Amino acid sequence: LRTLTISSSTLRTFFPFSAPFQETAWPHMKSYKIGIDTGGTYTDAVVYHLRKKQVMQSVKALTSHGKLEQGVISALRELLNHPKASCQSSEIGMVSLSTTLATNALVEKKGTDPGVVLIGFSDDMMEKSHLDELVSRERVLRIEGGHRYDGKEKAPLDLEKLQQFLETSMKSCRNFAVAANYSVRNSEHELQAGRLIENITRARVSLSSSLTSDLNSPRRAYTATLNAKIQPLMEELVQAVKCAMGEFELDVPLMMVKGDGSIDPAEIAMTRPIETVASGPAASVIGACSLTGLKDFVISDIGGTTTDTAVVEGGWPLIENRHAIMHERETSIKSIRVRSYALGGDSEVQTGEGEELKMLARRVMPVSLMASRYPIFLKELIGKSNERTGLHGAHRYLVQSEDQEKWKDLLTGDEAELLNMIGDTPTPYHRFSGRARYRAMILRLFEMGAIQMSGLTMSDAAHVLGLQNHWSSEGARMALIISGRWNGMISGNHQNLEQELQNYARKILDQTVLKSSRIMLETLSGKTVTQDDAWVQAFLEGEGRLNQLEVQLKSSITLVAVGGPAESIYPEVGRKLNTRTVIPEFASVANAVGAASGTVKISMTSEVTNPESKGFILHHQDHVRTFQDPDLALVEAEQYVREAIREKVRRMNFECGSIEIDMDKILIPGTLGNQGLVSATIRGETLVQLG
Repeated sequence: LRTLTISSSTLRTFFPFSAPFQETAWPHMKSYKIGIDTGGTYTDAVVYHLRKKQVMQSVKALTSHGKLEQGVISALRELLNHPKASCQSSEIGMVSLSTTLATNALVEKKGTDPGVVLIGFSDDMMEKSHLDELVSRERVLRIEGGHRYDGKEKAPLDLEKLQQFLETSMKSCRNFAVAANYSVRNSEHELQAGRLIENITRARVSLSSSLTSDLNSPRRAYTATLNAKIQPLMEELVQAVKCAMGEFELDVPLMMVKGDGSIDPAEIAMTRPIETVASGPAASVIGACSLTGLKDFVISDIGGTTTDTAVVEGGWPLIENRHAIMHERETSIKSIRVRSYALGGDSEVQTGEGEELKMLARRVMPVSLMASRYPIFLKELIGKSNERTGLHGAHRYLVQSEDQEKWKDLLTGDEAELLNMIGDTPTPYHRFSGRARYRAMILRLFEMGAIQMSGLTMSDAAHVLGLQNHWSSEGARMALIISGRWNGMISGNHQNLEQELQNYARKILDQTVLKSSRIMLETLSGKTVTQDDAWVQAFLEGEGRLNQLEVQLKSSITLVAVGGPAESIYPEVGRKLNTRTVIPEFASVANAVGAASGTVKISMTSEVTNPESKGFILHHQDHVRTFQDPDLALVEAEQYVREAIREKVRRMNFECGSIEIDMDKILIPGTLGNQGLVSATIRGETLVQLG
């Protein structure tokens, strides 16, 4: 067999910094667009001038967990009511949103456990789906059904068993994922199961065949389950932004950045949140291209929770047809080739006795942030810093998240009682940590997002060093003094206190620089870099020497760093990599810039197969047709794609531009024309215009 690709035009992912489309994408648009990025720590917003391709104004507001609309409202209020505001609400033509919340939820293993229905799955397929990492076994139902490779039914769908499952143990479940064997060849069984689930439970249903055309059934099941798991979070975010838009009478389209860099209407994004998992990184790449004008570079976007990296070549980010979440399991979602690491400004620093420091894969509230919000907390920290005993974890406090009504139906009686004991002002963690029962409940409440927990972070160290001043520098000092006196990094000698504080803070920052440098080595090389690799240690920590061997590495492309903590970390990372580091203006809001400069792209796929040379079968969603003439099958498949795109554009109330078609064929060598067709994938894409 040989593979032949036939294209009516070369298909490239349409990213918003593509000059030909910036001027013509929306001829009826008003001059300005608002870009918003909602992250774990900050909600950023910018006003972007479409014709000038220029950021007119930017703001940052704290993300309000539990009441996301508060952070968005604060950002929009500052953006539109600023004395030097560049535009009025009436001049805004669109609001576009990027977010790292979905990524953060998966990185931190948060989200709502859905019910999962697997149709026609064998034991081996079940094992390969790795669903036990996402949901408990009792939430997964396997039933008979599914189709063969050619789209013909393999076994009747067992709706009776599904109905029993739904009416007994799963009637209160609000999210479901459904995956059937070969549903991309025929989605009929998934559709039937989805309709039954909706009728009985009124729940949201994620069908694997509606998310991806990937033939790999276990991977589709994993993808659909992740989609269902984070769907409530995405709906909450979209509703929060719409609520905020209503406050300012912004009756304009709301769009969402997807992981491949294009944008979709928010209504569609709510049903397909898995496509936004790389939304934040994609938006940061778009923003970096727009802000720097560079064509070849490696980008690192460091936020509060994660560091996301990608490579741009020739002005275009590299694209993956399948996206892996935190290097663990592949999903069937196309995205920028991005690597996500659990390292951010709010990552907790674990201090052991002695000088050992670890950056944990867990986001906490920096002590400096909690101290700026709660003066009583700062007062207690100051008192603790003067004590000699009981310092272990003395900077760790708990506080309820906003909007406790959101959690009350999800908590057990004991958890609700504990939440009330914690209260809405900071409470010392050690008050509860002595009992294993409380520790387990606190962990669950923290993972749900019902409580916030303070901890020592790189952001606190940056405040002590004068590299950041967003929050309470005094609170950061107290946190380092308390933890430093416990682990021996700070003595009781007041004469040396300032120098010891600076050394301790620098040590924390140095650990962040080393971990960030390893991240960049992995991104540039495409290889895993282990922490105990002697060559890497020699390069990064041993002044370039391994015994009598000099070790040198150099990045061949420029390093672009964006995100709030970038200024504190990446100049030194660039020096270690022997490359130029660019931190552009508006780097701290690059994600919002990327969201503001986005382009809408609509795509659709059909397939033609020739199983066992018994005819050419066209597969398009739940439509399956057989042809004896391969040319006619291909023509019909293209027509299906074009009409499906036009219909999708009409439903969005957009104007359809020209549709680009790509056709990938596999042919038997030596055959005439398409008579030797084994299979073909027909893909269509278009840029759309507002109607």
